Amino acid sequence: MDDTHMSIEDGAGNTLFEGTADDLRDAGRRFKADKEFDDAAEKSYRVTADELRSFIERWERLDAERRDIVDQQKEVMSEARGRGYDVKIIKKVIARRKREPDDIAEEQAVLSLYLEALGMPQ
Repeated sequence: MDDTHMSIEDGAGNTLFEGTADDLRDAGRRFKADKEFDDAAEKSYRVTADELRSFIERWERLDAERRDIVDQQKEVMSEARGRGYDVKIIKKVIARRKREPDDIAEEQAVLSLYLEALGMPQ
């Protein structure tokens, strides 16, 4: 006979069961099987697994599309390089086009100030 006292709580700190391990076993024997509950739990699990699989498959499709886009961007830069353009400068132009004009002007003003302070040409 197990007389170890135990307490079972839910996540909110509410006591769900208090007693010995034997009391818990006895309580479990008093409940009859509920097929409807078991079926609902099984169905719920399948729905959750299907939903999870759906999220993962969507992510994988998007990841494949992203890789395709990256490959296409590399091809564009390779073609530009082949025609004599400086790819590093093209990438700087692209990055600058994404920014707000005020941010660019502020950065340029600070850069000019720093270069002047160091006696470097602008």
